[in-house]
Amino acid sequence: MIMAYLNDKLISANDAKKSDDFSCPVCKEKVVLKKGAIMSPHFSHRKNSDCLTLMEEGETEEHLLGKQQLYFFTQYNETLVENYLPKIKQRPDLLWKSLAIEFQCSPISINRLEQRIGGYKKQHIKSLWILGSKYRKRFGQPSTNKFYYYFEKLGFTMFFWLTAKNKLEIRYNCRYVYGKLKYQMIEVSSLHELMQFLKNPGMIMSDRKNIRYLFDELRRIQNQLFYQNKRTIDWQNHCYLNGHDINGAPIECHFSNTCLPLFGKDYLVWKILILNGLVDNIECKQLLEIVNDIYKLQVHYPLIKSPEKFILKEYANILSILSKKGYIRIIGDRIQIIKSLNWFDDYYQKIQKLSQCEGAFVDRI
Repeated sequence: MIMAYLNDKLISANDAKKSDDFSCPVCKEKVVLKKGAIMSPHFSHRKNSDCLTLMEEGETEEHLLGKQQLYFFTQYNETLVENYLPKIKQRPDLLWKSLAIEFQCSPISINRLEQRIGGYKKQHIKSLWILGSKYRKRFGQPSTNKFYYYFEKLGFTMFFWLTAKNKLEIRYNCRYVYGKLKYQMIEVSSLHELMQFLKNPGMIMSDRKNIRYLFDELRRIQNQLFYQNKRTIDWQNHCYLNGHDINGAPIECHFSNTCLPLFGKDYLVWKILILNGLVDNIECKQLLEIVNDIYKLQVHYPLIKSPEKFILKEYANILSILSKKGYIRIIGDRIQIIKSLNWFDDYYQKIQKLSQCEGAFVDRI
């Protein structure tokens, strides 16, 4: 802990003196001030304590330092540090008005994260999850993806605290372009700067069409097949059942090459599986469920309200393209096939065709 009681008043470990007597804000037991050359100043419980906060002790230097820096980041007006909320038995790192600020450095399961967020909601408290250096190194991996936020003006967004710079790094407009994770980034020095940025983020970049990136994406799938990637082999087998090659997917798969992080780097495969599963008179909902099951699409984003809506919107967009181009007609909740899509025999036939009409194809996508 970085805060404790001294004579019924909260005091920070930075300002405390070792000769004083301190008590825990939660259990009121005596705690020990620790100031040394290695760890940032902090308070620690004595052995054999039963305090509920003990599970959070043994914090890293990064977490201790980050909490102190974030306290000043909020400009500490109306900010409570490690304030225990007895009704939900949670203690946010910082509580600013009705905003809980959590500096997450250690691993946390998706279930535990959902419980923490749900607890704050019960108290009508919003939560801002700021990630440490280990998560920053794993940006784009499943263990980190659960911390995505979504803002109308920013798109998918994630927050990281930089202890070396004493700044908040915001990675926003996160999306996959031809299977590669892209984003914009800015650093802010105060909560006020963060609020201003969320209101007015400035220009949001769009992505240029480039068939060379498409070739790279197709080669990646081909390489995964060559090296017997289990997941890709499974997708290929599903295509084989309908007489198709996954790398020979129709041109219509490439009319949209930018996707949200929900789909990951294999967004192209998700579209291919949709076209592969198209059969006459299939229900729209049934086709999506079949494809998501094959693709193993996971939608666990506890900081985003109804993430499924992004999946449905993208799916509707694909069906709309196919309808406008005269391949399908949607009657009620069923898809009627009007004309067949053109699948290539294999990867090489498709690459050759794309190379021959590169200029015209870029215009089409």
